[in-house]
Amino acid sequence: MAQEAQIQREDSQQAQPLSASQSSQRESDFVLSIKTLQEESVQISELSEMERTYGIEVISSLKQIIEPLGVSFHIKPASVSKADSTLSDVVLTPQGVVCLIHTNGTMNSRALESLQSETLVRILTEIIPEIRSLLLEKRQKTSGRVGMLEKVAREFRKVASALPSRQRAPADNAQSSREKSSQLPQGTPSPDPLKAALS
Repeated sequence: MAQEAQIQREDSQQAQPLSASQSSQRESDFVLSIKTLQEESVQISELSEMERTYGIEVISSLKQIIEPLGVSFHIKPASVSKADSTLSDVVLTPQGVVCLIHTNGTMNSRALESLQSETLVRILTEIIPEIRSLLLEKRQKTSGRVGMLEKVAREFRKVASALPSRQRAPADNAQSSREKSSQLPQGTPSPDPLKAALS
């Protein structure tokens, strides 16, 4: 009996209306929750726009880097789609096209811009180390060619500096003979150019 009386008292207390202060507090909490939802929604919208803008910028820069390399990159299928078990290979072309190759031999392509940001980040994480290695290798090869051409150019300058004094003499003699010929009186036969050049 005592237990039943206790239960009845608790039910009676729960049935009592909230005081004015308690009701006001609940309303304040409710309004605050709505404001929080609004703020979060605005921030998500702003961040989504920034994510889209930065994604476009990154893709544009990536294309400018990989296109001159002329190399395609093989990407793990899981980096593009973890749910599609039919993917056997994924290839990123120098033009920024993602080729999806399936186990049945079919292939379809997608532009980098069409991928979600999280997929783009996974792809970047995978290919950036490879791009770095390719750029380093290209720089080293270019540096080697520049060094060799610099040495050849230096030697050619030495050779060229010795040639003009020998090649300029016939030209100077020919010019001198033309000047002498123009100074001769009319009716005077012109000297033989060959003899003038050899004199």
